[in-house]
Amino acid sequence: MTIAEDLLAGPRGRRFCWEVVLATVREQPDDDTLFRASYWMSVCRGEGGPLFGPGAVHPGPVPSDDQVVAAVAAVLDAADPVATTLDQALAALGRAAESAMWWQPPDAEDVLLGRVVPPALHDRIAAAVAVASGVQALLAPAPTSRQWAVTPDAPGWGGPSRPADELLAEWRREVLAERSHGLHAPVDAPISGTWWTTPPYGLLDTTTERGGRGPLGLWAVEDHTGWERAHVAAAAVDPSSRIVVVDDADDWAALCRSASIDVTATTRRHDWYQATGRVGDWVVPDWVALAEHFDAVHLTLRCWLRASGTAVPVDDTTASVIAGWTPDTTVWLRDPRPALGPSTTWRWSNEQEGWFPA
Repeated sequence: MTIAEDLLAGPRGRRFCWEVVLATVREQPDDDTLFRASYWMSVCRGEGGPLFGPGAVHPGPVPSDDQVVAAVAAVLDAADPVATTLDQALAALGRAAESAMWWQPPDAEDVLLGRVVPPALHDRIAAAVAVASGVQALLAPAPTSRQWAVTPDAPGWGGPSRPADELLAEWRREVLAERSHGLHAPVDAPISGTWWTTPPYGLLDTTTERGGRGPLGLWAVEDHTGWERAHVAAAAVDPSSRIVVVDDADDWAALCRSASIDVTATTRRHDWYQATGRVGDWVVPDWVALAEHFDAVHLTLRCWLRASGTAVPVDDTTASVIAGWTPDTTVWLRDPRPALGPSTTWRWSNEQEGWFPA
């Protein structure tokens, strides 16, 4: 697969491309078509809030699909994605992750990109983004022997504090207890709950870094809670560790086929219907069973771009979702987990749109 093909395979890759384009616009076209399209789509879904400023009372008519496509092409023509720097690529990845919300329908920009923008225009965008040196540096495989743990400097966050097997066993009991309640409401009922498919919080998770800009665990976090300071520590990864690598949707499906738990009768059915539109049975990986064979599971950045938030077929009747994952994350399922070195503090700069040592 080429970089462009990876970027076009799924909604997060397409959104990343669009965020790169927006970050490299040299002069914003004097056109509010995309704003109006996004606004009216949100209104139609019951999500539109009040507008403020000139034109707020009458925000203009709903643009046609042709007008939206022309506006996207105009933004692309006004941008220079080929010149994208690594910092711009990292920030664009972060915005693509922040807009990944797998407990509700895709946001308006994702819908416009997925349903209105034609493949030929997506091809143009991805071809320009894929050749940027900053994007290539971001997507180049990083050595898994050098990873870092990120601990947000915010209430409720902390490092691993309980044995891994305890955390996993508790997670499994909670999933089975929720399933035992037998939730059988209509799939479109306004019900929400646990929607992520990561191993339980409290296990150690690590990511690699790019170009000295800090690990991806700083830059790209789904369901980000807004923290702007974090402690970063190097992890001493044993090269003999048994790490199962999830590099595409087929790898995730294989993981589920090897060991999974049926979660159809839980709130996930409702959340994932909202996110994917799929009606059917759902499973999640059984992390307890998988921990008997692997020390860790690693979800690559490539897989995240291609498959995050999509309905991944597991067999003829069931599917699963990659949800809540930071791209490039390794989650350590067993003790002893990698030892951590001294930590350094990093901070987010709104002015420079990046993470820097404090």
